[in-house]
Amino acid sequence: MKTAKIYIAGLILAVIALAASGCVRSYLVHVDSISDTSAQLNKTYLIMPGNKDINANDLQFREFASLLVKAMAIQGYILADVSQKPDLEVYLSYGIGEPETHTYSYSEPVWGQTGVNIYSETNQYTGKNNVTTQNSSTFMEPQYGVTGYTEKTGEVTVYKKFILIDAFDIKNGSQGSQLKEVWKTSIAANGKAKDLRKVFPGMLAAAAKYIGTNTGEELQVEVAQDSPVLKAIKGN
Repeated sequence: MKTAKIYIAGLILAVIALAASGCVRSYLVHVDSISDTSAQLNKTYLIMPGNKDINANDLQFREFASLLVKAMAIQGYILADVSQKPDLEVYLSYGIGEPETHTYSYSEPVWGQTGVNIYSETNQYTGKNNVTTQNSSTFMEPQYGVTGYTEKTGEVTVYKKFILIDAFDIKNGSQGSQLKEVWKTSIAANGKAKDLRKVFPGMLAAAAKYIGTNTGEELQVEVAQDSPVLKAIKGN
């Protein structure tokens, strides 16, 4: 029982230390994608900003859009150039929520003396005239280990980040009519990092193979920091 408690406490402390160091070894995201499977369209598209008050010349949007182009290429989507008439208009929205503080509890082992190991040692000496002398000594050696556990609490602040990719049919749309939504992919992640630029490529890498598909439900997906998909999106 003590071994299990030590392991759990150590694991919690390791996770806390890892989070405090800011080291991200993988990205864990939630992906939810829905699509109109009846739509028969090519995979050429334009990207437009979906956030209110952000235009296509915004530096942040342009950076995120360039990453999205690489992620969508994995699914065979092609960004239309000036000579092409695209089938899809893709709206990219993104953002970060207000900080959420969570309280957690954990057991921290207390180190101390658990007992005493008593042992004796006898030494025998043979001196002049073959006289044998024996000396006996008794030793007490303190034993140390976990003597108990201290219950502690801590706080962690996390931020919810989201990416929304919404695709509309502009090939069959008519002037003044409402565009038909073809597919929508939502990506969300929670974590200590409040810098969306830092996690944006990882979020896209985790969701890349689901963009434009129908997942049927929300999926939890993890991608390693050294993933070839993530490296391709980041351009490493």
